[in-house]
Amino acid sequence: MTAQAGVATATAATAVSLTLMPVAQETATAQDLQSVIRIIQQDFSDDQCFNKYFENGYNYCDAVVLAAYWNHDSAGDAKLLLGAKMLRWGPEDGELHVRAARGEALKKPDADLPAWYTDGGYTYDDAEMLARYWGEDLTDAKYTMTRLLIGGHERVVQAALGSAGR
Repeated sequence: MTAQAGVATATAATAVSLTLMPVAQETATAQDLQSVIRIIQQDFSDDQCFNKYFENGYNYCDAVVLAAYWNHDSAGDAKLLLGAKMLRWGPEDGELHVRAARGEALKKPDADLPAWYTDGGYTYDDAEMLARYWGEDLTDAKYTMTRLLIGGHERVVQAALGSAGR
């Protein structure tokens, strides 16, 4: 396969995937989202979908952000759907959806963020440590951590905690 053919295939697959996405975004019921998952996931088991999700480096915070972007409460369903989409159309498709979800989430004011620093597995003690390290008050440090996690910058949080002495 030539590089041009590969790009054309990836572009077409992404277009199909993005065409199916409004169904999940326009509906808020679990039944409707389950239908979309079943359509996309036809040839894959739940384990395959979950494995693909995690193999591509996505975490629970990403799932919470995706669920909010797709107007659904279930982070588990978001993992299944993104995993199935990546199995069907490639990891580039997953990257597009996660990037869009992160972008929308980061446009929100702090009080309306779809995730919280604890969704990344961090504790109150971690937030206190980073507040001291960054010279912020505790609330601001929590929002900074949350925004970094939503934006996919967990390494920045980890590095800061390491530098702060964790």
